[in-house]
Amino acid sequence: MLNKGNGRRFHRVDMPIRYFITPSSPIRDREIYATGANYFPESTLKLIETKKNLILHSIQKIQTNDLALKTIFTEILEGIEFFGNCLKDITNGKSPKSDLNYWIQLKESQKGFKHITPLEKTSPKTFHYIKMIEQKYLTYLEYLVESIENSSPSHFFIRGRLPSGFKIDELLLTFQNPKLKKIPLIQSFLHLTEFMETYLKVFQRINNDNYLKQFPKEWPIKESNVSAGGLAVFMSKGFRLYSKVDAFLYFEPENKLLSFDGTVVGFRTVKNFQERIAINFEFPSGHDQMFLQQEIQKHEVEECMDLPL
Repeated sequence: MLNKGNGRRFHRVDMPIRYFITPSSPIRDREIYATGANYFPESTLKLIETKKNLILHSIQKIQTNDLALKTIFTEILEGIEFFGNCLKDITNGKSPKSDLNYWIQLKESQKGFKHITPLEKTSPKTFHYIKMIEQKYLTYLEYLVESIENSSPSHFFIRGRLPSGFKIDELLLTFQNPKLKKIPLIQSFLHLTEFMETYLKVFQRINNDNYLKQFPKEWPIKESNVSAGGLAVFMSKGFRLYSKVDAFLYFEPENKLLSFDGTVVGFRTVKNFQERIAINFEFPSGHDQMFLQQEIQKHEVEECMDLPL
């Protein structure tokens, strides 16, 4: 539960809402536009480390003397980490284009994984799995390169929502079957894909923060702890304590968008690799505050009506 008790001034309640939270000011002295949010908070770094350790452990268990296979896993792992390092630079307002060698390496990565070709004849099924991983990796890499090429210090370019529904996503569900837990090669593919997903989701957050603000109806509905004076939410990105943020709440039935100036008054890492962010609204308008209070009361009434008699 998000609810940590009611504040002195405003009644707090857990309720699902659509919200969008972003720093009030982007990073200063930037080479590429960066919102100022921390897309690599402690929870995400721990998740990345956990997934990487699982990969390394699984690879060591593969019963084969074929060094080529382990070389391939190493190449893919390094490629994913390189992608992640680009995201870290962007988060800090540094453009990968500012370093020519770095930029050349990034463009070279778009050619795909170089060591997998021999597997097409010797291990066609393994080759097929890796090509599915490569397809998603290269698709996201293409979007990343396009964003970097067309961005400036005042604007981060995005084409739109990132693609979804890849074949590897379906296969991942199959690999998660407990019956396959004792097969090292399958587990290596599973953990490699999950490791890649941690970085791809970071890119999704960066992309969405530069896209979704203008489309409130597309904001996901998430459980939040809300009052007329602030809110607390679980997020996979971080903000500095006492930093200023813009908090937007959208209520679709009324097509009502509320905008609040906020201050981060609480920030801590919680289980499930997430951050709990607490925000106070600073000098909210009476009209917006009253509307929010009415929505909170409406939600409480609807909850009471759903209680069994």
